[in-house]
Order: sequence, then structure tokens, then C-alpha cells
Amino acid sequence: MIFLKNPLFQFILLLCLLSSCVQKTGEYLTEYEGYDSPDKAAEMEFERTKDPLIGTVPPDRLMSALIYTDSFKKTLPFQIVAGYGNWTERGPNSDAVGASNGNTRPNSGKTSGRIRTMLVDANDATGNTVFIGAVDGGLWKTNDITVSSPTWTLINDFFVNMAITSICQDPTNAQIMYFATGEGFYNADGVRGQGVWKSINGGNTWTQLPSTTGYLRGTKIVCDAAGNIYLGDRNTGLLRSTNGGTSWTNITPAGAGGILTVADIEVSSTGRLHVTIGLVFNATAYYFYTDNPSITNTTTSAGNWVLPTTPFPTVTTCRIELACSGNILYALPASSANYNVATIYKSTDGGVTWAATGTQPGAGSWANGQGWYSLGAGIDPANTNNVIIGGLEPYRTTNGGTSWSKIANWVGVAGQYVHADIHYIQIYGSNRVLFGCDGGVHYSSDGGTTIRDRNTGLRVKQFYSCAIHPSLTNYFLAGAQDNGSHQFSTAGLGATVEVTGGDGAFVHIDQNEPQYQFAAYLYNQYYRSANSGVSWTGVNLSASAGQFINPTDYDDAANIMYCGDDPGTYRRWTNPQAGAASASVGITALNGNSVTAVTVSPYTSNRVYFGTTNNAGTTRLCYVDAANTIASGSAGTNISTGLPTNVYTSCIATGTNDNNLMVCYSNYGVASVWVSTNGGTSWTSLDNNGVNLPDMPVRWCMFAPGDNTKAIIATEAGVYLTQLINAGSTSWIPSPTFPTVRTDMLQHRPSDGLIAAATHGRGLWTQPYLSIVPANTFLLRGRWNGNKAELQWEFTLSAANANLEIEMSIDGEHFIKKGSIPSGSSKFYNYTHTPGYDKVYYRIKSIESNGLIKYSNTIRLFKTNTDNKTEITSLYPNPVQNELNLGFVAAKGKMTYTIIALNGQQVWRKEEELQFSGGYLRNWNITSIPAGTYFITLSDGKEKTSYKFIKK
Repeated sequence: MIFLKNPLFQFILLLCLLSSCVQKTGEYLTEYEGYDSPDKAAEMEFERTKDPLIGTVPPDRLMSALIYTDSFKKTLPFQIVAGYGNWTERGPNSDAVGASNGNTRPNSGKTSGRIRTMLVDANDATGNTVFIGAVDGGLWKTNDITVSSPTWTLINDFFVNMAITSICQDPTNAQIMYFATGEGFYNADGVRGQGVWKSINGGNTWTQLPSTTGYLRGTKIVCDAAGNIYLGDRNTGLLRSTNGGTSWTNITPAGAGGILTVADIEVSSTGRLHVTIGLVFNATAYYFYTDNPSITNTTTSAGNWVLPTTPFPTVTTCRIELACSGNILYALPASSANYNVATIYKSTDGGVTWAATGTQPGAGSWANGQGWYSLGAGIDPANTNNVIIGGLEPYRTTNGGTSWSKIANWVGVAGQYVHADIHYIQIYGSNRVLFGCDGGVHYSSDGGTTIRDRNTGLRVKQFYSCAIHPSLTNYFLAGAQDNGSHQFSTAGLGATVEVTGGDGAFVHIDQNEPQYQFAAYLYNQYYRSANSGVSWTGVNLSASAGQFINPTDYDDAANIMYCGDDPGTYRRWTNPQAGAASASVGITALNGNSVTAVTVSPYTSNRVYFGTTNNAGTTRLCYVDAANTIASGSAGTNISTGLPTNVYTSCIATGTNDNNLMVCYSNYGVASVWVSTNGGTSWTSLDNNGVNLPDMPVRWCMFAPGDNTKAIIATEAGVYLTQLINAGSTSWIPSPTFPTVRTDMLQHRPSDGLIAAATHGRGLWTQPYLSIVPANTFLLRGRWNGNKAELQWEFTLSAANANLEIEMSIDGEHFIKKGSIPSGSSKFYNYTHTPGYDKVYYRIKSIESNGLIKYSNTIRLFKTNTDNKTEITSLYPNPVQNELNLGFVAAKGKMTYTIIALNGQQVWRKEEELQFSGGYLRNWNITSIPAGTYFITLSDGKEKTSYKFIKK
């Protein structure tokens, strides 16, 4: 974040933004909007999610939240009541450019989302199987990249919240693969990383390497011919592992002057290791090579790290991208002054000497001032004169750099299409080329002469927002990071129309005049349609005021748009249906802060709720009456008493009236969800001290429609819900069929009860709310009273009488009857039981006189683990076939895992160093263990805990 505060850097970024947009004067927006603001998106995300106490984003808590959610979902099939349905994935699975979108695409190209890395699977001799790593989109695979619409398979939803930045494969064993996580190419807190992950079965399942949990900005990972691994980390330097990732040695060249920001690593077929160091805010970048990769971090001994005898410029260079084949290398040094690559350099002797190529493509403008962020280079191993480079657009040489020609465009109607901001280029096989960029995957089978996208079915759009049409069942709008605003109109999973380009922000559909629809670009720049989304016109209220992705809400009754604006103000757009009249309205109750959440009251005319960040003073939540006419300088009504004061407000929701309010915050380290039953006079936290709701950002909140006792929230790990708002005893569970993915917004349609959820990495999803939070509950609650479990539940008979059986489990799967009571005239029941365990699951089974059997929800009672006592929380499946999944809670430190047969023989053992105290989920392949009954034991050196399981 330091360089983003630098005025020079901010000025350069502004120039970069302006250079890629053709800006018209007056009211209307640009002719086309550039896909070019990754730095601002990252800066905004950092401010939204940082822990206010430590001032940064804690990556370990995201992992804990993901593990908790994923583990909890494994037991949810045994918890849920009848009525829970599957969410419907809407995608899109492909898209097309709308008539009003200036960002046209040659050859009707399609987009998906940001791809930084790919891997051509060596297990497939045809070269058709390709893995791709998406940023906030997960790990995907196709078995045939050659077809125009490949079948893409998502490997695991668990990776969706991570930036997969680099993938490699062990040349000595193609079943072994690694991927690194965490974007390292712009600011210190972009899309987060979670270390390195490893597969030993050809990419089918993956496990986090415990030794890498501190490596959060993995810019590149490669393997050499001996299977050794080299990891470049933006914060740690260059690391080497000779034991499959169990441990690492730092081999960062000392000659880099203490700079640890590794940009690129290449391993030549000659065995030479090449590395470049320096990213963005470093005034000098470095290039080194070595023929002795087992070295430590020194440049003083012969045969260790070597600087070239005839170098290319590295002073005032912010980043260097390499392409390597044998002794032929190309270098793309990006300038620290303008982030362009003015000159491409070439070495024919393995990096010893370098010279500029004969000509230069586009005088460096092909990098578009974004060489700090998006650079790619690929060299043909069969003919090293064939090289393709890319930044904004790709260029090719077929004569070793004597001349270059542009081979694709990111906008327009002529030539080939490759989306803007290219991160990855690979030439392989017989003239086959892969491109990874902010718009997805592109492929060529003839060296780049003919390029077509491979994005159909790759469902990784990063949506910020969504809107639902009031009467058209399948009509939605959604705004996407770096990929415009999309119009949905088909049932189920289908294609969309990108009606407007650039970054897609908040969207709205007038609920009583749906012919009026609105999309947004950055800050206070908007598009409107007055003909039901057929055509769109740009309206520029302000190109700088407000948030990067600016919060807005539309008053359907008064036809007014309310927007974030300069600190201490909101913007009132009074005639959005036809004009551009707007005013910046200063309100004292905002306390000088920037608006980050806006909600129009559906009950009190012209009342608008505003939530803020704390950029000028303590965070405020307030409402403004007569917001449609009130003069600047008015007071507003502050309703912040009792709420957190150093947070980022992400959403405000109303219940059945203005007395019932809910507010949520997107920071780590704070109580995230609060409710009021008296219009904001007082507030109650619903976080339950983190017992049921992990410490993670909550980005949207809503009451279940028509019910102030139930809630649905959008979190960093997907949709969570509660069937009973009950202050500190509120029980939250993840919606069982929703992906474990960052979710930014929820919207509701009253006519059919549909909920739409906009995810940041897996597109749009919908489901009727009655199947998310059932209306007719068979609701069980419980709490500890000493060593006894006190159970309470609600039950409504559908027949004359029923027998209610109390069932208990210690694993959430296998339940045993522990008691029973007959039904009565009341729907409220109580039961007390002594389980004999600190962690236990309960559910109620009803057997009605007509033979109908029903189950309540399942609850988990888990005594607070204040001393971080080691305890197994889940093991599944049981019996185990090949993969053993283990959930547990433990303290930071060394942990030993052993599997013991009934005869006492140890058949399996692993050790690791746990990096934090809390919940963990581990996945191991135990195919080699014979069938039988075993105990898995966890030991932290002080105590042991065991769990019995069966191996098939």
C-alpha cells in the first residue's frame, strides 16, 4: 500500500487510466471503457477487509473460515430439514457483446475472468489436457483445449477464494503438481494467497503444504529436471525445496540489495536457473542466473549467482518478464517511470550477454502503462525465432526479434480477439499457443495466426452486484470486475449479454417501471436503458467522486438514485430515467466519512440509510429523511450508538418496518452482523463470539422476506443463514448447496420469493428463499448448562399425534436414540441430556401416527475451546476408501498424525508445524493402507486425541 500513497505513482496510474479510454466531453461516458483498473480494485478490497486492529488483511483467518465452512457442509446433509433445495447456477457459461457496448470483440469472442496461469498436462501425450488457475475463480481443467467449446471441470470450490498465480508439474513424476497462490504484481493486499498446494494424483485432489502457509504472494513456481521446486514469493524471496515441499531454503541472491520481490523464474533445458527480482515500487530490478541451484543466497563464489557481462537496463526498471528455451532468452523490462516496455532484449548465450532486438513493437505502448501488472512472453521450443509477447495486446516475431507484428486486438471488429491485460503466454507442441488474460483463455493451433477464445463453460465471472427483474422470471443484471455489466435472460445456466463494458459496478432495475434499468462504471459514471435493456446510454455524474465501485440504491417510487460521493456527502441523481441532474449533499451525521452503503427505506417515503467507512472520523450509520429535497449542510439522524466505530459498512437492510434494521461489516477482526428492533436506538451483535460465524468479511445482509426472526448473509465463504435471530445465541450455518466462494450481494423478488446471489468468482446463483430458510420449521436449539445439554425445539403436527425421539451423534453422521417424549398440544418442547462429550450433535426425529417420519435440523454443541485443546471435529467419509478428510481444532505448534491398526501396529505417520491456533481441515490419500479398522491419533506433544474409522 505504500506505493499507492505515493503522489507520483497515483499520477502515473491516472495517466494509465486515461490512456486506455477514449473520453467524450459533456454528459456522456466514454466510447469504450478500458478494462484497466486492477490497482484500484485491490486498494478498495484492502480497505474493505483489513482488520482495524492490525491494519492489514489476516490471511490465516480466511483459511480458517474456508476450512470451517467446508467441513461444516460435509455434515449438512444430516442436518437440513426437508425443503432445502439446490441453488441454480446461472453462470454465465458464455457471453456476447451488446449493441451499446463500445468494447466490441473481433470474431464475436467470449470472455470468462482473470487467468494468470495454465498447465499443459504432461500426463496427456496429445497436449490437449489443460489446467487453468483463475483469480478468485478456482482451479479448472479441460481434457480437450482444441475444441471451440471445451468442457471445463471445476476441480474444487475450496480454491475459489484464492488467486492461483502459477502451476507446475514435476518432470520426474507427472502425477505430482504444485500451484502457488496470491497475486504479487500490484499492491501488498490484492487477491489473497494461501501458500502452495500439492497434488500427487494428477491434479484430482490437492493439499496445502504446511511449510508454505507464510508464503502469501506466490508469483511463480517451477520444477527442475530433478524434481526440485523453486518458488518466487513477493514478500519472502526465492525459495527452493528438494523434498517435495516439506521444507524450503531461501536462495535469494544477496546481490539484489535486500529486495525480495521475485517477479519471474525460468528453468532452462540446460539446467540453468534464471530469476528476476523487483516489482512495481522497486527503483531497480535485477536479473541473475546460476548453474548451481543448490546454492544459498550469495553472489560472491564462482558458479553461484551470476550477473550478465553485457546486461540490459535494470536501473529505473520495475519488473522483468522472461521467456526461455535452452540458451535463448528474451527479457521484457518494464520502466519504473511509465510502466511500459520500451525495448525487448535477447540473449543467445544463456543470459551472459544481452542485446536489443532489431525492432520494437509499438514503441512500448503495447504494455499500455501496465507492465507492473500484466506482462506475458512465450518462446517456441521448436523454433526459438518464434516469440509472442503481450501486455494490453499480443505481438509476435518469427525472425528472432528483427520485426514484430500485432496478432490480436482487445477491442474492435478486425483481426483476432484476445482480451486486454495478458498475464500468460505459452507456445508448445506444433505451433500451439495459450493465452491467459483478464478475460480468460485464448488458444491458437497455428502459432498465433488464428486465435479463438476457449471461454465457453469457464464460469469464473467476478460479480460485485446483481438486480432482479420484477416480472420476467429469468431476467437479471450483474456487474463484473473487469468484464462489464451482464444481462441474463435464459433459464438455468446460460449465456449473457455484456451490455456495458469496463468494470461493472452496481446495477438496478426499476421495480414498477422495469423498462428503466441502470448499470454503472467506476465512481459516479453510469449507464441507463429506457427500453428494457435493449440499448444503453452513458451518463457521467463524476469520474472521481465516490468509491471505486460506488454504492448506490434506487428509489422505485420516487425515481431517484442515491449514490456515494465525496467524504461527508451523498449524491442525489434526481432524474435518472431521462436526465443527468445531480447534486452533492453534505450531511453532518456522516461525520466527514465516505459513504460505503446505501439503502432506500421501502416504508418511509424519501428516507435513505447511509453507512460509511472511517476515513475521516469514526464510522457512522445514519438516515436522512426528505433525502429527495434536503439541502446540503443538513444534520441527518445518527443511529450508530453501540456499533463498531472503526469499520467498513458493507450493507444496511430493513425488515418488515423501519424499526427492524440489520447492518453488516466487511472487516476481519470485528463483530460483523448487528440488528436493531427499535429503529437504531440500540443494537445487538449476532456474531455469537465467532462460535457459529467465522471471523470473515460479511458483504451483504437481509432479513428473510416477511420475517424479522430469520436472516441470510453473503460472506467470504458463501451464503450463511440463521433460522432464529437470537442475540449472542444466534446459530449460523452455511447454505449447504451454495459454493464456498466470496459472495458480494443478495437480492430478492417478492413475486416468487427468488433470491439472487452475486459471487466474486463463480458468477450468479438463484434459489427461492423458502428453500433457503424454510417457512414451516422443525427447529432445534440447544445450549450447555454445566455438563448437561438443554434442548428446545418447535414442532407442528401434521397428524393426530407423534412420538419425538432425541438422537445424538459424536460425528454428525451416525445418530443414536437417547430418549423420547410424546407430542402435545403445544408446539414448544424441552429435553435435558447428559452426553458425556464436549462436542456432540443432536437432532429430533418425529414418528407421526400416519407413519410419516421427519427430522429437525441438527445442532452441534461444542464447549468453547479456550485453551486450544486438540480435538477432532470431523472425519469423513467413514468408512474411508481412498481419501481421508479430517477436521480438528488445535493450538499453534508441532502436530503429529498417526494411524494405528487394532493390533497396535503403526501403519502411517505425518508431522507438520501448525501456523496458527484454530480449526483445520486435512485431506490425505491412504490408498496404500490395507482394509481394516484403525484409529487416527493427533498428538501435540502434550496430549493426544483419537478417532476410530474403517478403511475399505
